[in-house]
Amino acid sequence: MQTIIESQSNKQTPYKKIAIGLFVVISAISIASYTFSSPATINQLDVNDLHIGTVKSGTLVQDIRAPGNLVAKNRQWLSAQSSAKVSKRLLEPGAKVSPDSIIMQLSSPDLIQEYKREQIQFEVVNAQLAALKEVQTTEQQKLKADVSLLEIEKQQAIEDALAKKKLHLTKIIPDYQYKEALLREQKLTLELEIARFELAQLPRLQASLLKVEQAKVEQQNLQVSLLHEQVERLNVRAGMHGILQSIAVEEGQEVSKGMELARVAQQSNLKAELRVQESQAKDIKIGQTVIIDTRRSKISGLVSRIDPAVFNGTVTIDIDLPDPLPPEARPDLRVNGTIEIQRLENVLLLDKPSNWQASSITYLYKLTSDDLAIKTKVSLGASSTVAIQLLAGLTEGEQVILSDLADFTEHEQLIINN
Repeated sequence: MQTIIESQSNKQTPYKKIAIGLFVVISAISIASYTFSSPATINQLDVNDLHIGTVKSGTLVQDIRAPGNLVAKNRQWLSAQSSAKVSKRLLEPGAKVSPDSIIMQLSSPDLIQEYKREQIQFEVVNAQLAALKEVQTTEQQKLKADVSLLEIEKQQAIEDALAKKKLHLTKIIPDYQYKEALLREQKLTLELEIARFELAQLPRLQASLLKVEQAKVEQQNLQVSLLHEQVERLNVRAGMHGILQSIAVEEGQEVSKGMELARVAQQSNLKAELRVQESQAKDIKIGQTVIIDTRRSKISGLVSRIDPAVFNGTVTIDIDLPDPLPPEARPDLRVNGTIEIQRLENVLLLDKPSNWQASSITYLYKLTSDDLAIKTKVSLGASSTVAIQLLAGLTEGEQVILSDLADFTEHEQLIINN
């Protein structure tokens, strides 16, 4: 038989259970309310919206990526050597050419007329030179003959003076006749000395005059040669084995001296020219390894030249490429290059977080469980285009959030909803 106390106790038990249940529900609601009403300490994110990376050990290749083009090592612009008019285009871009291949023909009536005029002038100065040589030969022969005649006359004067001396001693002729013979001998002696001097000096004088005329001939010959070359270049030739890359003029167009007409390049001998940002170029050195991506093939090359000048904020880097090159390689092909700066073995690596900026210290959210991430201070080292080196703060195998969390940096913890 139940006592009154037992009966009352049995009646109160269901009420206690109900009270306890209500207390638990109210507590859970309070905790949840506190969680959502305290964003300064904890916030929630959906795992599907996050990019999570894992710390791993490996090799970090510090590199620089830059766009560029394939460029022919041997290339040249063909320019007009004189003002002219484009008469006819004989070849079009893409044609294979040899040194004697005529790409286009120019016409210049003024140049042709000047060339003919200078040719006539060249013939005139040549004739003048030949005439001078003849005159000099005649002059030399005449002077030699004059010397010979004076020698004969002098000898006659000597013999005449001796004869008159004897006659003067015997009083047959007067004094003045004898003195006259002596004076004639002296006069002829002086004239002979002068003639011999002139004959000795004549070759030197003639040589000087001959050099003047020869210089005129050479000058005129040079002028004719230059004009002949300009006339020949009215037929614009490729000048090398290769491919015709472009033509810059149309038929009937007037061109001025020095104007670019066409470009020719050797298609088989190519290099890459990369445009590297000025701030990154300081780490590049001659001989560093480069991977050139043509979007169909990857080619390994070496840095061969660093342009000392900066153009539009970039520095041009030349890359030597091996032979043979893939079929798609051709001048002006757009490529991307990856320059290897240094290689670090056995280091802790992490994929680059979103909106990553170079620094030695950063804060990342490390996953401590499937549903909780804690803000962690991390020391950084070198970096590549896709990864960064971890010096302290994380260990191998740990996971961090790589997504852009700029709106959550004030939170020390993040709750992750799976």
